[in-house]
Amino acid sequence: MSGKTRTLRSDLAALAAAWAVAIPLITLVRHPAAETHRLVKETSDVYVLPPPAAVVRLSLGHRAAMADYLWAGVLVEQGLHSVSKRRYENLFKQIEAINELDPTFREPYLVVEALTVFLAKGATEDDIRQARVVLERGVHNLPNDPEILIAAGSFIGLMAPSSYLSDPEEKARWKLDGAEYLARAAELGGDKNQFGWQALSGFGLLRKAGKNRQAITFLQNALAGTDDEELRAHIKALMDKMAQNEDAFDQAEQRRAFAAFRKRQDQFDEIWRTAYPLASKTGVLVMGPPYDAAFCSGGTQRTSPRCAFTWAQWAAEATDDSHAR
Repeated sequence: MSGKTRTLRSDLAALAAAWAVAIPLITLVRHPAAETHRLVKETSDVYVLPPPAAVVRLSLGHRAAMADYLWAGVLVEQGLHSVSKRRYENLFKQIEAINELDPTFREPYLVVEALTVFLAKGATEDDIRQARVVLERGVHNLPNDPEILIAAGSFIGLMAPSSYLSDPEEKARWKLDGAEYLARAAELGGDKNQFGWQALSGFGLLRKAGKNRQAITFLQNALAGTDDEELRAHIKALMDKMAQNEDAFDQAEQRRAFAAFRKRQDQFDEIWRTAYPLASKTGVLVMGPPYDAAFCSGGTQRTSPRCAFTWAQWAAEATDDSHAR
């Protein structure tokens, strides 16, 4: 037998002896360790990131990339916490850091309501208030985004007061605040993705709160901001219904002003259909009222809306029956 063979057999024998000793020892230690692991439950989270401003510096200029990375972690952690039925205690701290890294990153603002509502063991009033802070941060950073405005208005004005808040005064304040966000969304237009229809819920909030004048203003702004013919017809029907409400106007002047507004809108729509049938409302507003050169020649009819160069000038005369087109 060669020397190499004897050495190999000796090594195998030593390895076998080592395993013979190790296996009983592992078995002896593993059982109590497994039992301890079974009994020990993770009950809290440790937040390891520094304050948001420091997180920005740690990103080394890759702010959007780091925000994406942290946001992916938020979604994964929310799922893991839900499976283990534990509260995701660091949710709002993580989102605050993401917002600081990339203030115009829309997804956290749009999804924070769902993340809050589906927190394990239920969302508390404090959770709801923190979610509102995130949504209002989104409105501040993206003030002309109707989807974020609607998300904020719906959550603050509808969902939170009806499902989570307990103080009646706080509920009333939140409803009016939510209506303001929805009103802003209505002003921006929002025909895309039915945003205009969604924003109309703000009208209901104002009506229920007895804010009739604000409700009328809401409808006026919503009508001015949409191209959707069906939505415009619906808003006009609501406005006509409000005109029949004696409590909607504090003074006769307000009723007359409202009637003049409705008349101008009907006249504007007639111009839109006849003079600019293929244009959007934005296009009509940019082009201005059609100028009747034959009628306005000589300057004797300069006060007629048919001779107006701007919509503001046209509106100043449009409610005069003698100047009707």
